[in-house]
Amino acid sequence: MMLDLIDTHCHLDIPEFDDSRTSLLESCRAGGMRAIVVPAVTRSTWDTVRQVCSESALLWPAFGLHPCYVAQHQMSDVDALDSYLQQGVVAVGEVGLDVFHGDTDLDQQLELLRAQIAVARNHRLPLIIHARKTQDLVLRELRRQRFEWGGVMHAFSGSQQQAERFIEAGFCIGFGGAATYDRAQKLRGILTAIPITSVVLETDSPDIPPSFARHEINTPFNLFRITEILADVMGVEVAALARQSTINALRVFPGLQATQPVG
Repeated sequence: MMLDLIDTHCHLDIPEFDDSRTSLLESCRAGGMRAIVVPAVTRSTWDTVRQVCSESALLWPAFGLHPCYVAQHQMSDVDALDSYLQQGVVAVGEVGLDVFHGDTDLDQQLELLRAQIAVARNHRLPLIIHARKTQDLVLRELRRQRFEWGGVMHAFSGSQQQAERFIEAGFCIGFGGAATYDRAQKLRGILTAIPITSVVLETDSPDIPPSFARHEINTPFNLFRITEILADVMGVEVAALARQSTINALRVFPGLQATQPVG
């Protein structure tokens, strides 16, 4: 069975995929994958992401400055971001806040996040947000700037209440390999509690490998099996989850509207 899917978060630009990227994309297309969003994480990767995405109609770029690489960023990078937000760009991202390993650079992260929210707002583009132990801080910054363009909370790790607040702010919640593990009861609880109209699917390839490939490099092709597992967790038909998650992704990323179902 072909599944009309969109992987809303996949780092297919990294060198580890250089030898397999073409065959992976062929497999994804054959399975029904409609689109794959490739978020850039540093200014030094923007050109690579743009080049890789130009080589396949399946790939759509997003450009941003990831909080985990704050030491590599300069505020001038935010100014340069404007020139990358051209036709075909679906979002500003990957952006956010992360204090998982401590908050010594939180002020720098906040400065960059505020600036990137402003850029996204000015371009009327959604955001792809990475937040670990910072969900309330991110919500505060979105509200301060009255950001209205929504986006995706990638690899969500907050509470159900926080998820609901992001949904109210126009965001979808990204689920992937982490929710395929039986031990992920909190995450699965959120998945089943929020409306299916707010769920989007992602792999975060090559990171966050799913339970069935935990010792392998994660790839976008794994999204097919991930969808099957998450549909079972939710108690819905696989095709129904695939279809609705794609509808959600097209809504939250209007730039993807040009894509066509495969097959």
